[in-house]
Amino acid sequence: MKSLLETLQSGSGYLEDRGIDDARLNMEHIIAKVLDCERIDLYLSFDRPMQENELEELRALLKRRGKREPLQHLLGNVEFMGHDFICDSRALIPRPETEELVGMILNEFSSSSEPNRVLDVGCGSGVIGISLALNWKGSHLTMIDCSEDALSLCKENAINLELNDSRVTYVCCDLLNDVKGPFDVITANLPYVDPEEIDGLETELSFEPRNALDGGEGGVELISRFISQIPNVLSEQGLLALEVGEGQTDFFERAVSEIGFDQIEKLKDLSGIERFILAVR
Repeated sequence: MKSLLETLQSGSGYLEDRGIDDARLNMEHIIAKVLDCERIDLYLSFDRPMQENELEELRALLKRRGKREPLQHLLGNVEFMGHDFICDSRALIPRPETEELVGMILNEFSSSSEPNRVLDVGCGSGVIGISLALNWKGSHLTMIDCSEDALSLCKENAINLELNDSRVTYVCCDLLNDVKGPFDVITANLPYVDPEEIDGLETELSFEPRNALDGGEGGVELISRFISQIPNVLSEQGLLALEVGEGQTDFFERAVSEIGFDQIEKLKDLSGIERFILAVR
């Protein structure tokens, strides 16, 4: 009977042979999932024998990860801003950079000046809007996505994190076509990949919804169309917060300027890449 340590070592080798980065870390997460424990607990149990039913479940998960299915899908959740969000193939996996965007938005408001109405466009799993609403206890949140599947995941996350239904409105529509302002904050992390480049992305992304990646012609068509609709729904002195692709901030800064914004910031992520635009109308 294999010990936990032997299982960890053999599984890590299996993942390494299939080109998985951070293979041992992946394996630790997978074993912790199977054993229903924290990853740190594994280090106290290396001599523990693995039961056959545990190994069977582990083999199934390893096979999926070996085919490059994202680790987050196997685990079923992802941590974002200190909260656990359900994560599956209905929406794009939240990226660490997006946590930075949420922090930037929160920093724009003091505790005495929380916005009344917040709009999260292309909400996906809901991490941006829900994280804001959990900090702004008096705000009403509107979540928009063109995918019913994504909205269903967003609703599940809101329920799990005990966000009161009376504070949230869900709308399935194309960008801002079916919403009425004014909103005090509009945030969006919309698709920004050129459709011609999608097939060349890492294999893990093939398990995520294509419409969560495809930004239209040149990767900028969708966000450009969204920006053109902003004046109809953003309040005076309202905040627009965007996450865009690498190399796109200059293009979208001009687009935001052309609709009347004169307070525009381009901000870098922790990797030093310009990725965010904050603008006040």
